Amino acid sequence: MSATSSNRQLLPDNVCPLAYDITLEPELSPAALDLVNAADDEAASDAPQGHVRAPGGQRAGGDDHEALFVFHGQETVEIEVRRPTRDIVLHALEMQIRTARIDGDLEVESISMDTDAQTATLRFPQELQPSRRYRLWIEFRGNLNAKMVGFYRSKYRDAESGAVRYMAVTQFEATDARQAFPCWDEPSIKSKFRVTLIAPPGRTCLSNMPVEREAVRESDGKQVVRFAETPIMSTYLLAFVVGEFDYVEAHTAEKVRVRVYTQRGQSHLGQFALECATRVLSFFTEFFGIPYPLPKEDLIAIPDFAAGAMENWGLITFRETALLLDPKQSAASVKSRVAEVVAHELAHQWFGNLVTMEWWTHLWLNEGFATWAAELAVDHMFPRWQQWMQFVSATFSAALRLDGLKSSHPIEVEVRRAQEVNEIFDAISYCKGASVIRMLANYLGLEAFQAGLRRYLKRFMYANASTDDLWRALEEESGKPIAPMMRSWTRQTGYPVIEVDDEAMTLSQTRFLADGGAADDAADDQSWMVPLGLVDSRQPRTPRYQLLAERHDALLQGDRRALEEVEWIKVNAGQTGVFRVNYRPGMWARLVKPIRDKALGATDRLGLSMDALALTKAGRLPASIALQVLSAFDREDDYSCWTDVVGSLGELCSVFVYGDEALQVQFNEFAARLLQRIGEQVGWEPQPDEEHVTALLRALVLGALGRYAHPATVQEARRRWARERKALEPVVADLRYPVMATVVQHGGEAEFDSVLETYRAAKMDEERVRCIRALSCTRDPSRMAWMLEWGLDRAQVKAQDAIYVYASVAAASAAGRHMAWRFLRDHWAVFFDRYGKGNFLLSNYVASTLRDHNQPEVAAEVQAFFDGISPKQREGIARTIQQSLERIRTNAAWKQRDQQAVQSWLTEYLAQ
Repeated sequence: MSATSSNRQLLPDNVCPLAYDITLEPELSPAALDLVNAADDEAASDAPQGHVRAPGGQRAGGDDHEALFVFHGQETVEIEVRRPTRDIVLHALEMQIRTARIDGDLEVESISMDTDAQTATLRFPQELQPSRRYRLWIEFRGNLNAKMVGFYRSKYRDAESGAVRYMAVTQFEATDARQAFPCWDEPSIKSKFRVTLIAPPGRTCLSNMPVEREAVRESDGKQVVRFAETPIMSTYLLAFVVGEFDYVEAHTAEKVRVRVYTQRGQSHLGQFALECATRVLSFFTEFFGIPYPLPKEDLIAIPDFAAGAMENWGLITFRETALLLDPKQSAASVKSRVAEVVAHELAHQWFGNLVTMEWWTHLWLNEGFATWAAELAVDHMFPRWQQWMQFVSATFSAALRLDGLKSSHPIEVEVRRAQEVNEIFDAISYCKGASVIRMLANYLGLEAFQAGLRRYLKRFMYANASTDDLWRALEEESGKPIAPMMRSWTRQTGYPVIEVDDEAMTLSQTRFLADGGAADDAADDQSWMVPLGLVDSRQPRTPRYQLLAERHDALLQGDRRALEEVEWIKVNAGQTGVFRVNYRPGMWARLVKPIRDKALGATDRLGLSMDALALTKAGRLPASIALQVLSAFDREDDYSCWTDVVGSLGELCSVFVYGDEALQVQFNEFAARLLQRIGEQVGWEPQPDEEHVTALLRALVLGALGRYAHPATVQEARRRWARERKALEPVVADLRYPVMATVVQHGGEAEFDSVLETYRAAKMDEERVRCIRALSCTRDPSRMAWMLEWGLDRAQVKAQDAIYVYASVAAASAAGRHMAWRFLRDHWAVFFDRYGKGNFLLSNYVASTLRDHNQPEVAAEVQAFFDGISPKQREGIARTIQQSLERIRTNAAWKQRDQQAVQSWLTEYLAQ
């Protein structure tokens, strides 16, 4: 392996691939399936039907048959030799390379595999000469694994027969194409690809491009399907699928064929995604000024899928919950998710596929832009969904939470080895990246920003680019010095908190740290070029702007006498800037009234709620002020504001209340007072033609009232669930989770078992996930323990869905978080085996089971455990471990500092 000055582990550059011709034959034979069905039926018959028996969490549930699931492959790669060499080094992992030769007659002399470097070295008996093109032929074999990476198998049950079926699918990003075929698996080494798939008759074969020709192999009757050659592209974007599917089809205004593939009998569930996809493709074609370059776009639902979706060029793969929607049974939140994920993946067809980052350091150019552009597209399709408000409460908020940690990382983060890549698919690359883009687009104006994007895409189409390449294109179109400003946001960890002093009329900035601690020496010198928007009591909806370019104090711009006369000032109008804002206590007190009477716009009210709690947690603001700000939302009617308020209630309850029954009673009463008015306003019954966000708001608010034991809400949830159980009236889709969660939390064995029965009868993953999350709300320790065991039973819970078990149990109670963490610790070998080799799910398990802890002794326990595992097992989760420890210690310090203040404020508030 060679290394650049940044110490990246890269392949030698003496050989370059120009075009691949790959033939793959996955083994999905009926004989293999008969064996698996028999084993699966036996496992199912042994599965417990109630919650009193442990479900045998480590049982494979039909996945012990690795030897049956293999694939055979061969490829011819046209290569160009740049320097004389006997060795060809390329990526290959978890496969056997049987033989290789050059130009048909030069046989390989030796084949050596380096598992750590994930490479194969092919040594030939004579030197290959430069300035020549050769044809490299390789024969290989691998396993269709069950780990949702590389070339793998996905399991489902046939809708008609109930038999276990398998499809062969791919997931290559970031560095797992090397598990499907030997290749140069780096994003900057682009090539063209031809794929041929050999499959049993009756199976549908799909790849990035349309089918070029089909034939039947005479020896065994298998079909041989050859696809057209792709444009030049990176290995991680190649994809192929073999299975049994139905589809729905439409065409864009530009005549691009679009299909949504589903399991047989489910094609109607793809109709909404199809409508979104056709509209979004046309929208992006116009917005980016470049036609979609492929003749077709397929979207396919995969039963077992680690991520939400994957943007493979021309063949986008999805989790079922991110693509399928039943108009009669799906919640409004699922409709939002399908629209957003479809738009996100289609944005990648330009940002990522047409123009690709030159190395993973610039991953944010893919993910940040796709996240931002998806919001743009969904807002275009559904302008009444308040998409940009939801962006602030979800995406922008997630960015600030993660980037407030000392253990965060810059947007442009150096990645050295393949094993490190998956850990940066996080809220920095996605959410902070998108938030910085939104800030820049607001600063430049959308028209100038769009022109810069078009220049960038046209300049680097079918090639690779870096962050600086984007800045140059935007500078050329806008005439503004973009790079100096934006490097302060993409090359530094963290973001500033702007301190506002209305007496001195000054603004100042320092790095915000979630734990309130002092920055280290390097961070102490940090500063950002901050575009500021300000509103005040005279012009609460018309911002004025200034640029804060220095660390030292800057004057508030405007007429000083006029500024002295305003009742209040709110900085970061519209929450377009990626920073927090703190005011003197008196200024915070004066901002409570415009929150309550809505003189401030909804986005600005939301921003104050977000900042107040974060500043309190960091020790920069008294807890009483944050609670006063929170209580001002008792007249609020905006969904995104309520999303943050309900989240703040949950965080306060988790840190200060869990485990203290008397304080829980007080806190429940506080939450009920805050939520009661909006709960009565939205009610239980959906209204004809009501807004999409009203349905979201109803589910959120009634779920929160149930969580905090509001008597009337608990009673009504029980009544509605009882009517469903008696087959009198089903609970509507939007209320299924809040109703089930409420009856499980406040019920006993009968309620738990009824939701478990609903899970087992569910036909869609959407319903199964709802049931898992609701079951995890139990407060009974024996049922919590059962849930944790059940989550590892692959015969009953999909590997991708088990995360909902552990995250939900950990979030529901103090007992739950302790049990979830210790279960993860005690079953670490199982979790690592299933999730620690190539995808990001393992880091999700670590983060979700640890994030809510608030005791120093737990931090010490966690530190000791992870210090004791092997370095190999820490690969890909090292940063997650540090972030989890920092969160625990921050929660512990906050609890120690403000416990008495929170209790005193609640007592005083409830006495009013």
